[in-house]
Amino acid sequence: MKRPLIGITCRLAPKPEYNTAWHYLQREYSEAVWDAGGLPVLIPLIADEAYTRELIPHLDGILLSGSTSDVDPARYGQPRQPECGPTHPERDAVDLSLIHLALDTHKPLLGICFGTQALNVALGGTLIQHLGLPLPHDDRNVRHDVAVEAGSVLEKLGSGRNFVVNTSHHQALDRVPPGLRVTARSTADGVIEAVETTDPGRFLVGVQWHPERIYKEEHLSRALFEELVRQAKS
Repeated sequence: MKRPLIGITCRLAPKPEYNTAWHYLQREYSEAVWDAGGLPVLIPLIADEAYTRELIPHLDGILLSGSTSDVDPARYGQPRQPECGPTHPERDAVDLSLIHLALDTHKPLLGICFGTQALNVALGGTLIQHLGLPLPHDDRNVRHDVAVEAGSVLEKLGSGRNFVVNTSHHQALDRVPPGLRVTARSTADGVIEAVETTDPGRFLVGVQWHPERIYKEEHLSRALFEELVRQAKS
């Protein structure tokens, strides 16, 4: 069977010394999609609605990657706090456009870290601009426990309700909009670790951890990519 085409958003790295910027992405995202049976393709950050509208019919599924940037607080109606990191308008524009187009066209979508935060904002939610908590959520070497809600997609995919995940984020979801429900939290401090759509007829999931880094060793993280690809095939 033909592999479904999974579009993965790139990151943006300004390079002032070269008077230009780079679109790039770590290899793990594409490898995870490929290993799950999908055909990965990177999406450049062309902040033009005409671009994403012309692109979306060619995609079978969407993966919103993490980012070194933060979502601009203006997009969720808040003033910028000093701890908020750099923002890239191009990344915000492409992610938010793809989210709305995915909803309009019933494309399956998986958000990772920044991608989950963008998903929350796109649907009307807000973010915590900086986590000042004992658990260092922004340390990629840290692993911590998460508790998954009963009846969630995550419980089904992982065949359980308690998992160990990695972490690399200094922001988190705050107010979650009506179209999403919280389906996982950190057991140490209650930080939201996953959301999914309230519509049972579609696959729309966001996780705050980085499954692309641990999918070869953690069942739930691997199952997220496999389900994205399965949904994209159908």
